[in-house]
Amino acid sequence: MISRLITCTIKPDKVDEFRQRLNTEFVPRIQKQAGFIDNVESLDHSTGQFSCMTLWEDRDSVERYDNTLFQEVASNLGPLMEGPPQVNTLPVENSSSHNILAGKAAA
Repeated sequence: MISRLITCTIKPDKVDEFRQRLNTEFVPRIQKQAGFIDNVESLDHSTGQFSCMTLWEDRDSVERYDNTLFQEVASNLGPLMEGPPQVNTLPVENSSSHNILAGKAAA
């Protein structure tokens, strides 16, 4: 399993628009992507700090998403952010809800 971590800061006057557009226009489409497993979002409304972790079956699924739908998401939501998002892709090491123990995820 692979995790994709995205962090960014939303412009203070655009937080509500960002949330609405992300959750109505894009999250349902992301969830339909081949290899998608889960999505966890965190947002501090007062600072605009946003963090999102998506979980994917394998690296190929992440790369396919990154090269297709994510480009649309980033270009549409980018103007609502203070600078570009930071993106990190890592193998999952542990997940209690997915029954993955240390060292077993990448095997």
